[in-house]
Amino acid sequence: MTTRFRHAIDSHAIHRGYIDQIIRSGGLPVVLPTLGPEYGDDLLAALDGLLLTGGEDIDPDHCTGTVRRPDYTYHPHRDAFELRLARLALDRGLPVLGICRGSQILWSVTGNPLIPHIPDVNDGLVAHRTSLTETSRHLVRLSPGSAVARAYGEGGAEVAEGAEGEHKAEVTSYHHQGLGEQTPGDLRWRVTARAEDGLVEAFERADAAAPWAVGVLWHPELPADDGRTDPLVSAFVSAAGAR
Repeated sequence: MTTRFRHAIDSHAIHRGYIDQIIRSGGLPVVLPTLGPEYGDDLLAALDGLLLTGGEDIDPDHCTGTVRRPDYTYHPHRDAFELRLARLALDRGLPVLGICRGSQILWSVTGNPLIPHIPDVNDGLVAHRTSLTETSRHLVRLSPGSAVARAYGEGGAEVAEGAEGEHKAEVTSYHHQGLGEQTPGDLRWRVTARAEDGLVEAFERADAAAPWAVGVLWHPELPADDGRTDPLVSAFVSAAGAR
């Protein structure tokens, strides 16, 4: 699992929720420092799966559709490293889970655009974060038969059934950038969840026979102190263990 470099304390850092969820799911977390992209090959050779974690915005130089904002700090060194890891992992068939920023890395590395600032396009219909420091809770509609719908029970305790067999889950969210609509003609990803404002919230490989790869904009590792095991993280660990 990837980390962010905290310049204020000269440290590679990761939220405890990611580590706790992997352990609860039966996996062994391996924490990757933010290195140069040239280390990607050697690092992935020792891993069974790749978890791309959340964090700061991706530098607009590394993705399509975003603009540089004077009020945000970017970390292009981390971007280059994680984009390389994502590309290699997808090419090698390594199970991959992208969370929030991690899903944006997966979306961007396959040539798809990001939405620079969701409040500019959704008229405030859904709060994807409450403030710069506060998460939000909102509903997402899950596509039947998808990896996220299977993980959250398809009508079980985690998912409420809506109209016409539609399934919804309440998720913890903390982002202001979004996933733009997939580039026309690119069938790499299948969109498997949308928020109630219609924006993409989750995706997986379009080819059902391809290795496990899922991106979600929400944070399954949060809250970190409730002792639960998130079923999507468990599905990722199972996919990694089956290699």
